[in-house]
Amino acid sequence: MVNWTPGFPIWNGVQIGVILALGWGVWQVGLLARMVWGREEGLPWEAWVYSGLGILWQGLWAVAIWQGVPPLIRFTAWNLAGVVLSLLPMGALLWIGRFLERRLPRWALLLMGLGAGVALIAATLPYRPETGPALSAWWNTRRIPGDPVLWSWGIREGIWGIGTALGLGWLGWAYLHIHRPLHRNRVAYEFLGAGLVALGEGLAWTPRSDWIALGWGIRGIGITILALPMGWLELPSLRQVGRSLLAWGLSGILQIGLVWGILAGAAAARASLPGVVPVGLEWGGIALAIVLAQWWIGWPLHRWLRRRLLPAVDEPAAAVRRYGQTISNLLDVEALAQAAFTVLQETFGLRQGVLLLFEEQPDASLQARVIRGLGEAPDDPGRFAPDSPILQAWQEGRSLTQYEIDFGKAFQRADPAERRWLQRLGVELFVPIRAQAVLLGCLALGARSGAEAYSPADRDLLASMAEQTAAVLQNIHLVEDLRRLNARMAELNEDLARAARRLEKLDRVKTHFIEIASHELRTPLTHIRGYADLLAETLSGQDEPDGSLERILQGLRRAALRLEEIISAMLDISQIDAEALSIYPISIQIPTLVRMAVEPLEGAIAERRQKLIVEPMEGLPVIYGDLTRLVQALRHVVQNAIKFTPDGGTITLRARRVSAEEAGGSTDYVEIAVQDTGIGIDPEDQALIFEKFYRVGPIERHSTGAIKFKGAGPGLGLPLARGIIEAHGGRIWVESPGYDEVRCPGSTFYIWLPVVSRSED
Repeated sequence: MVNWTPGFPIWNGVQIGVILALGWGVWQVGLLARMVWGREEGLPWEAWVYSGLGILWQGLWAVAIWQGVPPLIRFTAWNLAGVVLSLLPMGALLWIGRFLERRLPRWALLLMGLGAGVALIAATLPYRPETGPALSAWWNTRRIPGDPVLWSWGIREGIWGIGTALGLGWLGWAYLHIHRPLHRNRVAYEFLGAGLVALGEGLAWTPRSDWIALGWGIRGIGITILALPMGWLELPSLRQVGRSLLAWGLSGILQIGLVWGILAGAAAARASLPGVVPVGLEWGGIALAIVLAQWWIGWPLHRWLRRRLLPAVDEPAAAVRRYGQTISNLLDVEALAQAAFTVLQETFGLRQGVLLLFEEQPDASLQARVIRGLGEAPDDPGRFAPDSPILQAWQEGRSLTQYEIDFGKAFQRADPAERRWLQRLGVELFVPIRAQAVLLGCLALGARSGAEAYSPADRDLLASMAEQTAAVLQNIHLVEDLRRLNARMAELNEDLARAARRLEKLDRVKTHFIEIASHELRTPLTHIRGYADLLAETLSGQDEPDGSLERILQGLRRAALRLEEIISAMLDISQIDAEALSIYPISIQIPTLVRMAVEPLEGAIAERRQKLIVEPMEGLPVIYGDLTRLVQALRHVVQNAIKFTPDGGTITLRARRVSAEEAGGSTDYVEIAVQDTGIGIDPEDQALIFEKFYRVGPIERHSTGAIKFKGAGPGLGLPLARGIIEAHGGRIWVESPGYDEVRCPGSTFYIWLPVVSRSED
């Protein structure tokens, strides 16, 4: 076994490497605690493996170089540190795979296991008493260059080098193939940190103490940079930092060159013209020249460099104005998306962009509809739960990057389906579109040209554009609602037109049926009446007629008369519908008309113990009309009052003249009012009772009868009265407080008949 132990210069009695190794070990533990606190789901096991190997290696290394430790322990620690060093890249590869969300293939895991086995063998065989001398003898007989111990260290360092190169190569490949700036910046931190860690580990194994100290310092910085993406969300852009340093550096060099040129020119002028210009004036001129050079050349060059290296939106106010003018008059969401992202492409250099529109679902979730603006996008809609932290942030008006959604602690509890759907959009920034605190949608923007992240100023600019988009979306929604309403109204109008045509057809069919049925019923009814009259005459000629048979014949004759009245009413209704009602006008006195209408009903009024009051009607003008028809119409109205007034009630008839001024026209009228103390009529039924066959109340309570209380009949009396009165140029209507069978508010029917002379007819 080779008797070799490392030894390094002492600084204040303690080796500097021990201090750095242990110090960075404590620092790494602190970083682990910060990363665990910054992640809701905790650190993955790959991070624990890599961190544990790193801390173990640092501890073994510190023990190995501490001269106060026994040599055998130091040597064992040194040997084991070499083994752990060869395992560090394997832990790093596991961690990089988890960091990049890429699973290592099985063959890679097998190769890593093989490498770990080789490292253990290389760390064991040359040093064990059972194998070390034999291996050295065999080594010498084969004349292999070098020493087994050196080969052992070479194998382990080779495994470390290969693993480190693979890890750095994997991170570099990922950096080149990621197009989202913030995700790329995250990988850049890992690449920079891994590179510094690798450099520090390499320097830590050199024989020079100053290099060892430098290596541990570099490795500690690298470990810190590696931990930043895991514990902190908002990371400064390395690209922006580099460009800013480059801009300031080039600007400083140019400005120093200007000053040097001015000073060199002044020195040359002084040498060629000694003593001509006073010293004070000379330095004043130099200072003025430096100021003017800086004003006219230096600062313009600095601004030009910053614009070239740190691109920003020129004239944001003009960009907002151009955006508003482009979309203000659009009334279609597809056209809005195309126009909006055309302007955004010119402003930010976008290659991808979609408009998301939210629609509330029955379960209170929001469905996101995708409207393409630039590039490709999935057609399937997304769905966000009501308690989604992503949705809540948008509802609060916060713009979110895909980086924040993927790695922000507040969004780790979001539904993975929501995050996967947003990732599929391939965009970088989501700017909410709100109107009066209501979320309408989002502007989803891809990466800027040059793989630059959106700055806070860019987000403010986009928020202003989103406000303009919200106003346009509200207009579009209003127009779409109007279009839907118009389409619905057109459908309803068409349905109503079809229904009207169908009802008109059915009404004609009904009228024809009434007419045909009336004619068909009149003939057998005439036979029934004739035979009834014949039987009555036969019975009257007998000396002792059968009383029961007489009662039967009387009932038969009453039924036939009632049926004849109904058939006559049906025929009259059919003539009114066909506008073929025959009118034979004559001069009519109103008292005569009223008397002829109520005289046949006096028996019915007496039977119901009702009181009929006819107020004086002297001095009324003569009207011109068909007396028979008007008597028929007024009788139906009075008969209706008898049927719907309880026994013992009162029916009052009065008449008056209505002037043309009161009537609101050029014709005077005679008004006949029929007032009762009956059960009244509901306001909803007051217009319908004049329609054919209309009945108030359930049909199952129907009871027929000419004068029976609430005996409804076929529902033709009032329609027939209206038809006759309107055929004379008049009108009829009813007024009633309402329907009440207990209080009996009553009803008043008003009939207006025009005062028309024979010469005016």
